[in-house]
Amino acid sequence: MKKLLIILCAALCLAIGLTGCSNAAGGDSDETYIVWTSVDSYTDFQSAFNTTLNDGMYMHAEFNSEGWSQISPLLPNDEDKHDWSQDKIRTWLIGRGFGNSEATQESAWITTINHGFISSRTGNTVYTIIK
Repeated sequence: MKKLLIILCAALCLAIGLTGCSNAAGGDSDETYIVWTSVDSYTDFQSAFNTTLNDGMYMHAEFNSEGWSQISPLLPNDEDKHDWSQDKIRTWLIGRGFGNSEATQESAWITTINHGFISSRTGNTVYTIIK
């Protein structure tokens, strides 16, 4: 399932194109967002995206409404689905190797867009959060 999800994300990202870094002001700490998290091997990520992601680096992309309507039915309704605040997302990013500043910037970005994802690589592991 996760490999299919990565492949679908890759196809959508290639069709939509990767976005540049956004800088958004913080969010309401009481507001929560539905997000999904996954852990995959770098080999699976590299195969699905047909690109490299250097160790210690990350990428993010935003889904348009068409892309989201294609991927959302494939997202599991299990332990990988969370109802998290922006601060919880920031904390999750820090736990996956993001520095405080990057985690703050990226958690602000993902909570101000409708739908998108952030993937980061640590060794042979790729962590992804989807909103």
